[in-house]
Amino acid sequence: NNTVYVSKAVDDAQLLIEKTVIGLTPHASKYLVRHQTAEAIEFIKKKIELRRKERLKELKETDRVLNERRIKKIKLNFERFFGDITDEQFTLIQEYSRITLSDSKTRLNNRTMKQDIFIQFLGTKPNEKELTIFLNRLLLRGHEIVNPDYLIFSKIWLDRFIKLLENMIKISSKKQQEKIITKLRKYAEDFSSISK
Repeated sequence: NNTVYVSKAVDDAQLLIEKTVIGLTPHASKYLVRHQTAEAIEFIKKKIELRRKERLKELKETDRVLNERRIKKIKLNFERFFGDITDEQFTLIQEYSRITLSDSKTRLNNRTMKQDIFIQFLGTKPNEKELTIFLNRLLLRGHEIVNPDYLIFSKIWLDRFIKLLENMIKISSKKQQEKIITKLRKYAEDFSSISK
């Protein structure tokens, strides 16, 4: 059953991501705790703001241009796992891109709130342990700190993405399935080694 398989794969991926974040945040905290001067925080703030402005500029394109870019990006991501995709699979990608087109703006808004709260927290000069705890919570359960509604958005997005994956796998060829399995095993090994 594709639904069970995809749900299990997504759960496993989320667990690996969580372990990876938890494995990396102590290193980030070690670095960040040494960069809590007003100048260092201002530097980080300016870098964040520059990237935010670039992203806002990208999102000001017409829906048609944004959708074309998004379709291309999603297609490339699927091709990394599936190899060449069929016309039928491409149609699924186009439909998914159309119904999730505004998601990028919602994500940027949420990221902006999380970055702002991060800068504020960094300004309190937390110690390494406090910073690690905060980063884990911000990165893994950010909706608990800012924008609780983002949890609902995330669940809706994940349901849509799982449905896309199910439909893509349902019509995949044997060759594509073999490539998916090989790629997922490789990613699992990579994530496992990073998270230790």
